[in-house]
Amino acid sequence: MKISFIVPVYNVEKYLDECVQSILKQTMDDYEIILVNDGSPDNCPAMCVGYEVRYPDKVRVVHKKNGGLASARNAGLRVAKGEYIYFVDSDDYLLEDKVNELYQKAIEYDADVLQTSYFTFDEESGKSGITRTSFETDRLFTHTDMEQELCYASSKRRIIFVWRNLYKRKFLEKHSIKFEDDLLMIEDGPFNMEAFSKAERFVAVDIPVLCYRIRDNSLQRQKYVPDYDKWLYKQWGLKLKYYSENCTPSPVFYEDIGEYTVKAIFPVLLRNVYKNKPDESYAVLKRLGKSEMMRRSFADYDINKFKSKSLDWLMTWFVKKKLYFPAHLICKHILYK
Repeated sequence: MKISFIVPVYNVEKYLDECVQSILKQTMDDYEIILVNDGSPDNCPAMCVGYEVRYPDKVRVVHKKNGGLASARNAGLRVAKGEYIYFVDSDDYLLEDKVNELYQKAIEYDADVLQTSYFTFDEESGKSGITRTSFETDRLFTHTDMEQELCYASSKRRIIFVWRNLYKRKFLEKHSIKFEDDLLMIEDGPFNMEAFSKAERFVAVDIPVLCYRIRDNSLQRQKYVPDYDKWLYKQWGLKLKYYSENCTPSPVFYEDIGEYTVKAIFPVLLRNVYKNKPDESYAVLKRLGKSEMMRRSFADYDINKFKSKSLDWLMTWFVKKKLYFPAHLICKHILYK
């Protein structure tokens, strides 16, 4: 079997049929679709059973208690038989007749991991676009090459989203690469860091295969995410762990992830609490400032490199200096008012 499409299913009855049909319409043969019903409360379980009945040679269904994307994908991995694994989120869909082209590239390079470009579609605005891989395309990267490339993994967004990559199943099994079951969100980054850092043969191609749907009620666009800082702290630690275990450590990598944490992750975490739970904001700000994630990031990345007169920078400087109250005032009354 060429490819196992692993599709976690939870509360997506509006989108599920478009997703499944987009896979069934691919012209390649010899594949399987593994629908993992993650305890979905809507009509999705019945829809999954219907697909299995109508397409018994293509569709298999795994039913499980709700546990999140990581555990659902792991459940699919445990039963997959394909030469390659393709993770597809159930609210996204594949573009017509692109998978066979992708598979042929994977075979040509005997790739452990292959990365693609992808389309985006914003459901609210109707805007669409394409995001291309930042790796040099149609070039075989060795493990030594990947050690260098991963030094810019964060700033170039290289390890975000598993659904833009094709993974050789035997490679994943050989290295026991799987998702962290208890990581209930932001689970892609650690998985990809481990896979990319262990890959001996990696290739990127400019073949858009999937359309990523941006929707207001998706997990990544929730207005408030409880314990968001704890989840991001956990995935940050796992990325550092997998990098240090599999690569010759470079200060460039740590500076890169430090900059990304300070300039991108930190404001997102602050906005999450100040906009939605202002009564908890000061406690979260102090917890963040004292966390290993921020302390390590401030040590690895010199914030003077983006020094400015902006209040964003001043607030960041206050936190670095552990002056939490003035930082709190800036966040509460100006930045996230």
